[in-house]
Amino acid sequence: MQRPAIQGFLFDLHGVIADSWQYHLASWRKIAQELKVPWTPQLAETLPGMSRRASLAAILSSDGQTSKLTEQQFQAIATHENELYQRMIAKMTPANRLPGVTNFLKELVAAGYPMALASASTNAPAEIVRLGLTGFFPKIVAADQLQRSKPAPDVYLAAAKLVGFPPENCVAFEDTVTGIQAAKAAGCSTIGINQQALPGADAMLADTTALSLATVLRALGQPIV
Repeated sequence: MQRPAIQGFLFDLHGVIADSWQYHLASWRKIAQELKVPWTPQLAETLPGMSRRASLAAILSSDGQTSKLTEQQFQAIATHENELYQRMIAKMTPANRLPGVTNFLKELVAAGYPMALASASTNAPAEIVRLGLTGFFPKIVAADQLQRSKPAPDVYLAAAKLVGFPPENCVAFEDTVTGIQAAKAAGCSTIGINQQALPGADAMLADTTALSLATVLRALGQPIV
């Protein structure tokens, strides 16, 4: 069955546009250390793509501490992580853009495709400024207004509205399993960007250097424009 025509492009931020997950993982590792929760490869693999609340809940759950905090304590720790992260991303510059991303975004603009940023991070607008990409992403989903985070479809439903097309006519770029699940739940076509296969992705690219309009359209069975 032929897919609907692709008319909008929706992007995750961390691991797709910028090399910034290193900062998130560093801040969460610090939080785990403060909570005396062992940091494991499973946590490092699970947290990417999650909201701040979901990430903290996963860390606590991994050590059986879920019920030990009041809501006030939970929120205080989440706020502390965000402060740690904001200090770390203050170092971000356009050099943190992943290879091939800038040329791909320029290609989409030249072809007239609308784009939106579909990130679960409330820091996404500030990061886009530091990356020097505000000209490409005037449309950014307001993560703090979402009822549910990935893998729920909310962020991609909101992003599709921003570009003015149904999710079925949009392609989402993700580097995590939870991100792919969110985009698929919304009805988007999906391109996974990862060395490892992401279950459910319609097509995979090993890294961002492979990004081009022709490559994406070809991978989704679309006519090359």
